[in-house]
Amino acid sequence: MTYDDYIRGHETILGVAPTGYRYSTDVNDSLPVTPEDVAEQVYESASFGATLAHLHGRGADGDPAPSRLPAFGSAVRDLCQDDVLVEYAVEPACSAGDFLTIIDEGPAPDLASVRVGPAQYGYRDGSETSRRDVDRLVEELVKRDIRPNLLVTNGRDLQEVFRLLEQSALDDPPVLTLLFGAGDGTVATPMTVVSLLDAAPERATCLVRATGPNQYPLTAMAFFLGAHPVVGMEDNLFVAPETPVERNAQLVRQAAERARYSLRDVATPSAARRLLGLSSLETEDNDIEV
Repeated sequence: MTYDDYIRGHETILGVAPTGYRYSTDVNDSLPVTPEDVAEQVYESASFGATLAHLHGRGADGDPAPSRLPAFGSAVRDLCQDDVLVEYAVEPACSAGDFLTIIDEGPAPDLASVRVGPAQYGYRDGSETSRRDVDRLVEELVKRDIRPNLLVTNGRDLQEVFRLLEQSALDDPPVLTLLFGAGDGTVATPMTVVSLLDAAPERATCLVRATGPNQYPLTAMAFFLGAHPVVGMEDNLFVAPETPVERNAQLVRQAAERARYSLRDVATPSAARRLLGLSSLETEDNDIEV
């Protein structure tokens, strides 16, 4: 991912991360926490060009519940059909084995997030992600024809990406998500964005997320460096200091407008599949009304 990719006018994938495991409706009561609400907001986001939905599961009480991921995936598939690619993700406390069990319940996602390094969350809690766990998860995802999306939160994680490539455990080019500003990751600054994108494998497809007020400037910066922005209420609940986000589509629309006035077109569903190394489908692109 380089500035040359932007100058050459390479298409950009727009992703939406509608809900996660960190925030609750106590912070913003507009945060979608049911399969139906998430699917509706993904559908709205797709009308502005989002072709990738990064999904987490929530329980009936709104609390994080990885086991509910299939219900969220089904709701998005039913409403958006093949116009939106689905990615499953789980909180750090969910083991690789449990994640695979959830995936096997179906429907199968197009991609699955793989945390390649340990995580610290809360005051006393943390997760140990061993190389054996990572290797097993990546191997099992590849067997299921699900594209691993490697979550990179620091330079050490990139070392693991290169290790997996050297072992031929991944298809080349790999798909990465660079996350900035999370409590267990790298600090969110322009220089860290430049540094990690510069250090990423040369032909990698890099998605970029950033938390809170960092979301707009850092995903914008990454966009002009040839990467692909993923925005949404998983990472950012406010459009301004005193103005809560009401719908995920607000954040996606900002990213889409940036693309509209630049040299990069927003990728269609089929183009997004190609950029992410997924097999093509014999369907028409984006039937969702804009």
